[in-house]
Amino acid sequence: MALFFIEAVRFDDSGQRIAKVRWGKSKGGQVMPPAMVDDPQEADVQAVLDTIANGDEVLPKFQSDNGIILGPKVVGIQYEDGVHGLGTASHDVPGHSLNDLPSF
Repeated sequence: MALFFIEAVRFDDSGQRIAKVRWGKSKGGQVMPPAMVDDPQEADVQAVLDTIANGDEVLPKFQSDNGIILGPKVVGIQYEDGVHGLGTASHDVPGHSLNDLPSF
């Protein structure tokens, strides 16, 4: 199982749903602050959903005044119209959802 970090998102034309992410694979181990193997890459939502389906873990990565904070686990969601998207497993961490990440 690998770990990936999402550091920024791009919304679709409606501004409500994530269309792309900027993300990368974790170096793993006890790397502090959490770092990526390579520079972050852009990917569409389906690539993230496929990664989650393969058993890998995806977390949002936030920059704060106190350093890096990792958000709750990213999960696949399905909107009322049947389209698949991204959300977080926990909604009780204010300021740490995918919508709180920087946009690009």
